[in-house]
Amino acid sequence: MRILGLDPSLNTTGYGVVECDRATMRLVEGGVIVPARVRDLSRRLVELQRGLADVIESLHPDVMVVEEVFSRTAYPRTAIMMAHARGALVCAAALQDMPVYNYSATAVKRALVGNGLASKEQVAAMVVQALRLRKRPSPADVTDALALAIAHARRLNGVARLHAGVLRPRTQHTSRRTGRR
Repeated sequence: MRILGLDPSLNTTGYGVVECDRATMRLVEGGVIVPARVRDLSRRLVELQRGLADVIESLHPDVMVVEEVFSRTAYPRTAIMMAHARGALVCAAALQDMPVYNYSATAVKRALVGNGLASKEQVAAMVVQALRLRKRPSPADVTDALALAIAHARRLNGVARLHAGVLRPRTQHTSRRTGRR
C-alpha cells in the first residue's frame, strides 16, 4: 500500500509517499508544493490543488493522510489560512476518489515517539529510523508529511497499539434518549 502524507500550508505544503508491506516501510518520494506567493488566495489554492493532483497522478498513492487543523488563540488567522489550504488538498484527493484520513499532531507524535508532546527533532529522528534514511528529509515540511504517512502505516499494521491505543478506531456511542446509534 502506498500512503501519501501531507503537511498542508498555503506557503509550502510538504508531501511524502511511503510504501508499506506489513511492517516494512520504504520512502517512495518526498517533496514540497510551493504556490506563488504573489497571487491572490484563490490562485494559490488552485496551484496547491493542481500540484497535489500531479503528485497523485505520478506516484499513485492508495490513501492520503493529512494533519488536522489546529489553532492557537493568539494566531486565529493562521488556522483559517491553513484550513483553506487543507480544503483544496482534500478536494484534490476526493476528485481522485482517494480515501482521506485525518490525524492530529499529537496522535502522530504518540505513534512515532510514544509521547504526544515530543519535539520536532524527536519526530524527525523517528522518521529517519523508520525509513532507514541516512539523513533527515529537508525541509521540515517533508519530514512532517512522512511522519503522517508512517503513523498511518503503523495504525494499519497494529504497531500503534504499543502506544496506549492512541490510534484505535473511534467507537460509536449510543444515545441515551433513543437507544439508537
